[in-house]
Amino acid sequence: MERKKSKLSGFFDVVNMLEDIVLAILVIGMVAVIMIQIIGRIVGHPFPWTEESSRYLFLWMMFVALAAGFSKCESSRVTLFLQMGPAWLKKFSEILYAVIVIAFFLIMLVYGWEVVQQQIDWEEMGTALLIPMWIIGICQPIGAVLGIIGTLQNFLEFHDRVAIGDKEKEKQKALANEG
Repeated sequence: MERKKSKLSGFFDVVNMLEDIVLAILVIGMVAVIMIQIIGRIVGHPFPWTEESSRYLFLWMMFVALAAGFSKCESSRVTLFLQMGPAWLKKFSEILYAVIVIAFFLIMLVYGWEVVQQQIDWEEMGTALLIPMWIIGICQPIGAVLGIIGTLQNFLEFHDRVAIGDKEKEKQKALANEG
């Protein structure tokens, strides 16, 4: 299933590239920090900042990865019963999917932003790293915004993947193309 270009394709490309770069940096950072943590424990001098660092890197990685999964239309959905249903149910499920996903990301954005505001107001700091906690907390609203952008990209550029088609017809079509 090919990507259909839209007026926002350039914007989506930049966002997807930034997500991929950030995720690569976060994974490399996690591997490096965890290796330092392991080596520190082996030599009998564990570094207290490594545990906190790996936790913060993991949080950032999970929220950005959640959004990246939606931008590449790789979110999980249950479609078995919908495939057996009538066409109107399939179309309705696409709309319901969009509404629920956007609502989820909007709730994540609102409550994530409230947490960030609280962290700023209370001047929360990390225990070992002594960095402002809002730098860690901001990953939730950023992930929510990226998730909304990714969901929009799903419907504009990957609608064939979002749509719940007839799997039997698709299988017959694929078999006919092979023969």
